Amino acid sequence: MAMMSRRSFLKGAAAAAALISVGGVTHAVKQGAFSTGNGPAYEPWQTWTDVKEGDKPLLRIVQASVLAANAHNTQPWLYRIEDRSIDLFADISRNIGTIDPWFREMYISHGCAVENAELAARAYGYRPDITLYPGGLERIHVARLSLEAGTESPSELYRAIGNRHTNRAAYDSAKPVEASVLREMERLADSLGDVRVVWFADGAGRQEMGKLIVGATEAVANDAIQSADSHRWFRNDWSEIQRHKDGPTMDATGNSAFTRFIGKLFPVSEQTSNEYWLKATKNTYVATAPVFGTIAIKDQTDRVQLMQAGRLWQRMHLWAVANGLAAQPLNQPHERRDRELQLGIEPVFGGELARLVNMPGYEGVFTFRLGYPTSPALPSPRRSAEEVVLGASKPTPKD
Repeated sequence: MAMMSRRSFLKGAAAAAALISVGGVTHAVKQGAFSTGNGPAYEPWQTWTDVKEGDKPLLRIVQASVLAANAHNTQPWLYRIEDRSIDLFADISRNIGTIDPWFREMYISHGCAVENAELAARAYGYRPDITLYPGGLERIHVARLSLEAGTESPSELYRAIGNRHTNRAAYDSAKPVEASVLREMERLADSLGDVRVVWFADGAGRQEMGKLIVGATEAVANDAIQSADSHRWFRNDWSEIQRHKDGPTMDATGNSAFTRFIGKLFPVSEQTSNEYWLKATKNTYVATAPVFGTIAIKDQTDRVQLMQAGRLWQRMHLWAVANGLAAQPLNQPHERRDRELQLGIEPVFGGELARLVNMPGYEGVFTFRLGYPTSPALPSPRRSAEEVVLGASKPTPKD
């Protein structure tokens, strides 16, 4: 876990002193400093298995789907429910700009949502037939689940849906992830076609990937446009969190309860956010990671393959949580690779990423760390299923 600097400590001490006053306590309450994980923005994590009278039966599947992993917690999805099918659409208004100029992360996020939906459908007694649609933004209809009656079969991964959160705290660096665990996670890709996992578990490989992740983090922070596109999603004001129900928050940083409490009392500037992010990446994310992994596909311009990569990431993260592990995406090298391609500049990060993945015919599209947690992960805000389902009175996107 990132250590507090002297400046942060003094700032925290001043904040604690200010809380002695009634006004200070009132401000802390208003900012949600005492309300971690509470409020409407967090209810979907507690109510995802609930069935309300009058709800469409298939809404339960969407309730599970919206808890999927997704880039920057942008939740870039909309759903349409019919009697025997659920359609998934890309909400391109939730693109992250120069962080994701080719929509790689957005489509991976859709794959995660599809995976949760399939797990829930099987748990609730359906046999889902999944169609992933190729194409680009001319077709924002990205997937369909056609559902037939089957047998209820809740799986270990289904039961982990409500407990799966990104863990950005320190991992137990003294406890390696066993080779047998990595092989078991690799097998989760068996039904997904040309999707592979490359592990960086030995000293040299882990060190090289860690160095690339830190360098890419620094490059994103130093790119004024990328930095701004990332920071605009950060939510620290309590009312803003409850209104938007999306984006990264102070509670999801992996910091201690005291540091998160103090952080909620002050506005967080883009510069401060970048300084913390880089420090945490060096001293926590990379320094305590027993292993890194990269998901690779044959063509990262192929939307279906990207969604398959997302399905694998969701499976792996759910499996990890169900088996006592923690995981965190670290996609900065891919974000810089995409930015280099967008700007037409020398592929420094893209070239190094290809060298490290070193799998002829495959391209790395998603990197993460894996390990045993030292503290629990906290939930991020979520929009409810009702808020993302297209109703009869709402305009339906064109196929």
